[in-house]
Amino acid sequence: MATTATAAPSGMDAATRRPGEATNTCDALRPMIISTFEEMNPKRRDTMEDCHVVHAPGTWRSADPDLAYLGVYDGHGGRDMVEYLDYFLAFHVGGELNHNDDASIETRLERAFLLADVHATQCGISTSGSTVIVCLVKQHPGTNQITIHSANVGDARAVLGHAGKVTRLSKDHRTDDVEEVQRIEQAGGFVYRNRVLGILAVSRSLGDHCMKEFVVAKPHYREITISTSTTTNDAKGKGRGSVLILACDGLWDVFSDDEAVEFAVGFPGDRTNVAQALVKAALQRGSTDNVSVVVAWL
Repeated sequence: MATTATAAPSGMDAATRRPGEATNTCDALRPMIISTFEEMNPKRRDTMEDCHVVHAPGTWRSADPDLAYLGVYDGHGGRDMVEYLDYFLAFHVGGELNHNDDASIETRLERAFLLADVHATQCGISTSGSTVIVCLVKQHPGTNQITIHSANVGDARAVLGHAGKVTRLSKDHRTDDVEEVQRIEQAGGFVYRNRVLGILAVSRSLGDHCMKEFVVAKPHYREITISTSTTTNDAKGKGRGSVLILACDGLWDVFSDDEAVEFAVGFPGDRTNVAQALVKAALQRGSTDNVSVVVAWL
């Protein structure tokens, strides 16, 4: 499932898109250009448990007119949690951002993640879960400055390519992380065959409430501000600028951070098609999972 919000002359609410449908250039997001694509990978998977969400500034709950919301959610154990997040996570994030207090963006995002996690339980979701990567992209009016606020749980990942450098904005929460294993063991749990309690490969998620004592919902957070190119950022490739890639592990299992950025920057066609090209390349490389990708040219 994919949800995309764009701006029309009279405004437009979030609209549901079919799985695997590419997103075209979004005028409301300029000077950003957004490309999205997702694929069930039917040769390997019987169900589609991924979701990606894009909200242009002014089309979602946040009162900030210059703040975009990008998200990729990778569900497991059924679609219940990812379908909940498809609508409610951005709703909770926007609500926390609008609170009139002195809390940092990091704190607000953490509160939104924890609130979504608890609210899902109240909605009767108990066994399914989802990894999450969310990036809030703030364009500072009158400048070429862009700030990215990234928050994630699990192994959905965000990578930034800027000024010849590749930077991972997220952290993979997996059982090969010594600190995560120590946290789980200190809480009374264990890791068996690289899985929490022998069941789950990721060590943080939203949902998975039967293991919530060990598989926590507190996100990793990172903030970065960059100066973007002043050249025209168009879909045909002029002024390629910086690139932000959000994706589930279906991509990252077969692409390194550097490889994904290099692929996107070197893509010869219309940039609104680069996410589809990345997904297809991941399948050709043997990805065994659903694959969802959001690419933002900044």
